[in-house]
Amino acid sequence: MGRKVVDHLLIALGIMAGIIFMVYGIYFASILRGNPQAMEGEMGETFALWLNTEGKSGRLRLSLLLLGSLLLEGAYFILVFTLLHNPVMIILTLILAGEELLHVGVVINAVNKYWRGKIEAQQIFNWIIERVSAIFFFTHAFLVLVNILVVH
Repeated sequence: MGRKVVDHLLIALGIMAGIIFMVYGIYFASILRGNPQAMEGEMGETFALWLNTEGKSGRLRLSLLLLGSLLLEGAYFILVFTLLHNPVMIILTLILAGEELLHVGVVINAVNKYWRGKIEAQQIFNWIIERVSAIFFFTHAFLVLVNILVVH
């Protein structure tokens, strides 16, 4: 890969890591304060309202949300594995990717239950796994940003 392409990909990775760091930082701070339940309740209610908005297919919206999440996470992991050659970052990325595979499996299982009418929309999210994912992603994104700034 040419240096110019690598530079552009590093910028893309930096932007993605920065967005992850900021978005998950809000949730991470709520977790650290010891009261993530309030934020999780609001997110669950908002998600249910969004999913059940009249005039549009909730199934289609939920499918697009899952697909978009998978594509963005896949792109993030591919960029990290392609651009960061630090053995510690590779190991941490493998751990995060494994946790995210578990997370995605749990969410897809819950979505299937929701579509079959066995659970409500607010029950799609397993908040313990969401917290673990948020902590991992926040920390990983921070380390990616540090790695980009220090090594590259």
